[in-house]
Amino acid sequence: MIIKELTLHNFGVYAGTNRFTFRGEKPIVLIGGMNGRGKTTFLDAVLLALYGPNSFAYTESNYKTYGQYLKAFVNQSDESLKAYVALEFSMGEGTGETYLIRRSWVGDKKRTAETIQVWKNGKEDEFLTENWPLFIESLMPSGLSNFFFFDGEKIAELAVEETSEQMKDSIKMLLGISVIDSLQGDLQRVVNRLEKQQSTASESEQIEKLRIERDTTAQNLADAEAELAALKKQRDKTVQKIEAKREDYSAKGGDIYAQRQQLYSKRTSIVSRIESLEERLVTDAASELPLSLVRSLLVAIKNKAENEHDQKLLGNTLVKLEALFGDYDQADAAERGAIQKFIDYVRSTAEPGANHVFATLSDSSVSKLQVLLDSQLEANRKEIRERKAELADLQAQMDQLDNYLSVEIDEAAINRIYRRIKELEQEQIALDVKIQSKEEECRTLNGKAMAAASVFKKGLEEYIRKAEYNDEGERVLKYAHMASTILDEYTKRLQQRKVAAVAATMTECYKQLANKTSLISHIEMDPVSLDLQYINPEGKAVDRASLSAGEKQLMVISLLWALARCSKKKLPVIIDTPLSRLDSAHRSSVIQTYFPQASEQTIILSTDTEIDQGYYELMRPNIGDEFTLVYNNETKSTTINRGYFPGV
Repeated sequence: MIIKELTLHNFGVYAGTNRFTFRGEKPIVLIGGMNGRGKTTFLDAVLLALYGPNSFAYTESNYKTYGQYLKAFVNQSDESLKAYVALEFSMGEGTGETYLIRRSWVGDKKRTAETIQVWKNGKEDEFLTENWPLFIESLMPSGLSNFFFFDGEKIAELAVEETSEQMKDSIKMLLGISVIDSLQGDLQRVVNRLEKQQSTASESEQIEKLRIERDTTAQNLADAEAELAALKKQRDKTVQKIEAKREDYSAKGGDIYAQRQQLYSKRTSIVSRIESLEERLVTDAASELPLSLVRSLLVAIKNKAENEHDQKLLGNTLVKLEALFGDYDQADAAERGAIQKFIDYVRSTAEPGANHVFATLSDSSVSKLQVLLDSQLEANRKEIRERKAELADLQAQMDQLDNYLSVEIDEAAINRIYRRIKELEQEQIALDVKIQSKEEECRTLNGKAMAAASVFKKGLEEYIRKAEYNDEGERVLKYAHMASTILDEYTKRLQQRKVAAVAATMTECYKQLANKTSLISHIEMDPVSLDLQYINPEGKAVDRASLSAGEKQLMVISLLWALARCSKKKLPVIIDTPLSRLDSAHRSSVIQTYFPQASEQTIILSTDTEIDQGYYELMRPNIGDEFTLVYNNETKSTTINRGYFPGV
C-alpha cells in the first residue's frame, strides 16, 4: 500500500483545501513543522480517512461520540463549517489498483454525521462506499494499525514501563489470541450474572433495609437525582455500544447481506437489458445495415441512374426540338440554318446508346438511394456502435455485481450482531423512558415515596427469582469455570508456539539498530504475560533499569518493527516525533537503518530540532518527497510548502 495523496479541507489547523501529493520513488517522505503546526493532525487525518470510528485516535480520545470527534476537527475560518479528508492510495505492484476514500461532514448541526464516498481506479464504487469498513479491515485490520502509525512520544512513554496492555492486546490480535480473550470475557460475564442471581443471607437483610427506606422520605429527592444521572450515563454508554455494533455489523458485511436481494434484482435488470440489446443487434443485421458492405457499388448505381435520367431528358428534349422546328416556318433560310446547327449540337452531346436503360430506377428510387447513402447507413452504424458500447458497459456492471455477490459472509455472525443491535436499541428506548420518568419524579415531591416503594418491590421480586434459579445456576457455573480453565491452557500453549517467532524477529531488528551489540545476545517473550526479557551473552536476563532511556526506546522501536514484519502486511509507516529522547548515536542508527527499511513508504513528521541539517544529510539519499508546514499567525492556519525547512 502506497499513499498517493492526502487532501484536508477545513480540517484542524488546515483552512481551505490543502493537499499532500507524494510523487517520489524513494521510501522516505519527510514532513517538517514546528509544534502545533499540524503534524499530529496529519496522522489523525490518515487514521480517520481509513478507519473512521474504528480509528484508535478516536477510541483513545475523550470524546463520548464519534460526531463530537468530527466536529472538533472543523476549521471555522470560512464559516461554512464544511470539512472533509480524502486519502488516495495504491495497492500492490501486480494489480496497480488505486482507491480514493473521502469522508465529509458539516459541523453546524447538533448531531454531526459523515458522508463516505469511495472511488476505485478513478470510478465511484457503490459497493465499496457502502461497505468500506469490511474492505479496510480485510486489507489492514484496525487492531494492527498502531504497528504502522505511531507517535514517538508514546514510544518514549512505553520505553519506561513494561509492555502496555494496549500493546499486549495488539500482539494477541497478531497472534490470533484476541478471539480467545473475547470468549473468556463472555464466559466471565455469564459467571458474574449467575453469581449475582445467587441469593444470599445478606440479601434478605437488604430487603428489610429497603422496607425501612420506603418509610423514609427525606433523602428520596436526592436519590432520584442520583439515579437520573446514572441513567443518563448508562444511556450514553448504550449509544456508544450501538455505534460500535453497527460498525462491527458493517465490517462483517452486514450491509452486503441486507442488500443482496437488491443486488440480485439489479443483476436481473441488467441481464434483461443485455438480451434486449443483443436482439436489437440481430434485427439491425437483418435490415439495410449489410448494404454498408457494398456502399461503393450503390454509389456507382446511383451515379449511373442519374446519368441515364439526364440522357433520357436530353433525348426527349431533342425529339421535341425537331418536332417544333419542323412546324416553325417563320424563319428565313439563314435563321433556319442557325437553328439546325444548334439542334445538331444538342444531338452531338447526347451519349451513344442513350436510349439503352441500365439502372431502370425511378426518380423516387434514386431519391431513396441518395438518402440511404447520405444519412441512413451512417446513422445505423452510429446506433450499432452506441449499442455495442452500452452492451460492454452493462457486461462490466454485471461482472462487478457477480464479484460482489460472490463475497463470503458469515450470516450467523451477522444475525447475532443484528439481534444484539436490536437488543441495545430496546435498552436505549427503555432507558429513555426511565429518564423521563425520573425527571418527572424530581419535579414532583410525592414521587419520592413512590420511588422508594418501587425499589423495595423490585428487590423482593429479584430475591424470589434468584431463589428459583439457584440449582440451575450452580450447574452452569461449574461448566463455565471448567471451560475457562481449558481456554487458559489452550491460550498458553498457542502463545508458546507463536511468541518465539516474534522474539526472534525483534532480536534481529534490535541488532540492526543497537550500537552495543555485545550487551544483549537475544530477546525472549514470556508466552503467558507477553513481557519481554533481554538476555546477555552469558544467558542471564539484563536488568531493565540498567538500560539507558535511548536503549529502552530502541527496544520499543524494535518491537514495533518486528510486529509490522510479522504481520506480513506491506503498508506505509507514519511516525510522529520519531527521535524523541534518543541520543545522537541512536538517532543516527534509526535514521540510517530503520527509516529506509521500515516500509516501502515511511512518512516522518519532525521538528527542525529532531531532523536537523546533519540528520537531513544522512537521510537525503532515501528521501522521495519533503514538505514544510508553515503557520500564519494572522489567519491562524497552516499551509503546505514543498521542501524541508529552509536552511536545513
